[in-house]
Amino acid sequence: MLIKQMKHLGLEFTFFDAVDGKSLTDAELQHVDFPLARETCGHDLSMGEVGCAMSHIRLYEMMVEKNIERCVVLEDDIYLHMHFSAIVESAIASCHSEIIFLYHGKAKCWPWMKRLPEGYRLARYLSPSRSSKRGIISTVGYILTLSGAKKLLSKAYPIRMPSDYLTGRLQLNGLTASGVEPSCMDVGLFETTIDDRNYGPHLANREVES
Repeated sequence: MLIKQMKHLGLEFTFFDAVDGKSLTDAELQHVDFPLARETCGHDLSMGEVGCAMSHIRLYEMMVEKNIERCVVLEDDIYLHMHFSAIVESAIASCHSEIIFLYHGKAKCWPWMKRLPEGYRLARYLSPSRSSKRGIISTVGYILTLSGAKKLLSKAYPIRMPSDYLTGRLQLNGLTASGVEPSCMDVGLFETTIDDRNYGPHLANREVES
């Protein structure tokens, strides 16, 4: 389905192989700290969440290795809005944030927003206090810069949180962040491969509260 969408919108893309969390080797599991995950997230980290986190982290490692200045990251169970391409191009041209969320829950932002095509807006997000557990929950679609990838990698290991905790807890990762509002894609139309996760859009479109 995603291939058809990308071709219909005239977008070039490359698939990045995901990690199956249920088929990890003992060596790969050495990078995961399950007790710390429970302390960090307030719930057990499932194997599906581990695989998803590893997939995104390996993408960041590839960006650094190949010196990729910017990457539009899309998971494969999304549905893109009609004007997705124009919205993304405009957001990149008008924004210097290290991460731009294309799909997200609630997030606190500055009161002014930049205009994007077709009535969409670009919000600049505020970073919560260091003691807060609030986060922007979703990694189904976002734009990440090379400097942002480096910041995420500096906090990635040991793996102790789902992928969207790593990207969405701005008080942890130090990213400058913005987001397209309303979201320019939909989720929940296709079955997720992370069927054992303990939170997320399949439960509610919400942010983690302290």
